[in-house]
Amino acid sequence: MTKPLRSSDTQTVIASFVGRVALFSAAVDCIYFLFFLAVGSSLLAWMNVVSVAMYSTAYYLVRRRHLHFAVVLVWLEAFPHAAIGTLMLGWESGFHYLLLMFIPSVAMTASKRRLQVFLIALLVFLGALDAVSRMWGPMAPIPQASLITLKWLNISFFVVMFSALASYYRQKITKAEKRLKVLATVDALTGLNNRSHFESDAEQHIARYQRNGISSAVVIADVDFFKKVNDTFGHEGGDQVLVAVSRLLKSELREVDSLARWGGEEFVFLMHETELAEAIAVTERIRRAVEDSAVSHQGTEIRCTMSFGVTLLRPNDTLGDALARADRALYRSKTQGRNRVSAN
Repeated sequence: MTKPLRSSDTQTVIASFVGRVALFSAAVDCIYFLFFLAVGSSLLAWMNVVSVAMYSTAYYLVRRRHLHFAVVLVWLEAFPHAAIGTLMLGWESGFHYLLLMFIPSVAMTASKRRLQVFLIALLVFLGALDAVSRMWGPMAPIPQASLITLKWLNISFFVVMFSALASYYRQKITKAEKRLKVLATVDALTGLNNRSHFESDAEQHIARYQRNGISSAVVIADVDFFKKVNDTFGHEGGDQVLVAVSRLLKSELREVDSLARWGGEEFVFLMHETELAEAIAVTERIRRAVEDSAVSHQGTEIRCTMSFGVTLLRPNDTLGDALARADRALYRSKTQGRNRVSAN
């Protein structure tokens, strides 16, 4: 049974994202450490050791479910790091590119107003950083070749991170779309298709039948005296019966057949490429299986039976026409004593 997306699910997604950012950023700072050692800038190299420690701590906080503190720590590292790196090496070092990767994360987790505030603040911060770095000049310059290499390292890290974020969010959106599709087409209790999905599927089949003359049967089934089951065993017991009946129906029908919970204790199924005699035989087998089965509920066995109405699709039928005939057949099963299969 699929459940709607909860706030805890959202927290899990954000935590996963922050953890990945922390690990990636720690790895990037390890590369910076080696780079600055190679170009002879030991001060900048050891600054990245502090950054690795902060990102490692942020990852630890995520694992310990202290998400708020982890996010704060990531921000406290990223912005000062970008500012110090730019002031020490100049705007051409490209450290400011790494701040842009925060845009999609804020866009996905913040309100529209907060996103607008963040974008304005980011632009102001970058503008001020550009102006100050150009005014003061690089405070700890490195050779031009090394500066160009560093700039492209930063651009590469930004592209990789941004691409990874885009892919991550795409996966989450795809997963959410699949979940919404399931919620729209599946009955939450039984896991069977719901009424609207069955109607859509059956109407497509009827259109093919009318073109090709393929024989198919429509069956409506109803759990006998279901109100008595609810009154005796409570709604929990009734739900268990519906789930058990759904599983039995699904196991007895073919994968190509369409099966749905029609509403309440009613079920409907469409047996594709099936003659009336075969449909009656299959339905009779299902009836006996329900009669012979039992549901265990709080140490008590719940036994029930089902009544069925069967009809064959006819030329020029609509789904409503076929269902009306099957419903009349089901009514006849009920008036003749229930726990039987009738055809119309």
